Amino acid sequence: MSRERYVKIRDWLKARPGRLFCLRLLYRILPMAVAAGYAVCLAVMALAEPRLLPAGLAVPAAVFALVTVFRAFLDFPRPYEVWGLPPLVPKDRKGHSFPSRHAASAGVIAMAWWRLSAPAGIFFLAVAAGVAATRVLAGVHFVRDAAAGLAFGAGLGTLALLIGF
Repeated sequence: MSRERYVKIRDWLKARPGRLFCLRLLYRILPMAVAAGYAVCLAVMALAEPRLLPAGLAVPAAVFALVTVFRAFLDFPRPYEVWGLPPLVPKDRKGHSFPSRHAASAGVIAMAWWRLSAPAGIFFLAVAAGVAATRVLAGVHFVRDAAAGLAFGAGLGTLALLIGF
């Protein structure tokens, strides 16, 4: 997305206080929903499929660690650094933008749910897409950051499913 296109989206969001409020609310609530959903996922695994619990813990932890190392190594700038536009949510961290750790975590947690229930997995993939979208709309990640994070998390989660984790 170009700076000009983002400015149009940003202006549209700021034109009505309710729009900006909704973005900020979703920006905060969706990751909390993923975290709460992950806790429930682990509880269901522990009760219904205890053999899945080690992978249910290890695969998301590995994705989180890999993304953290990868983005520290690359140290891509954030949109507000490149474009000089303050983000629509309070944020002042520099660099470490690619890939989005929130999107990667949400993607892999969706796949952990998928292991237990395809409908729940689909639901959490939709929530993960929302997490990724709010990061872009808030101006804290570029589209490439959010898309790469989501693809990385869901991709490694799918790989873990395919190899029997």
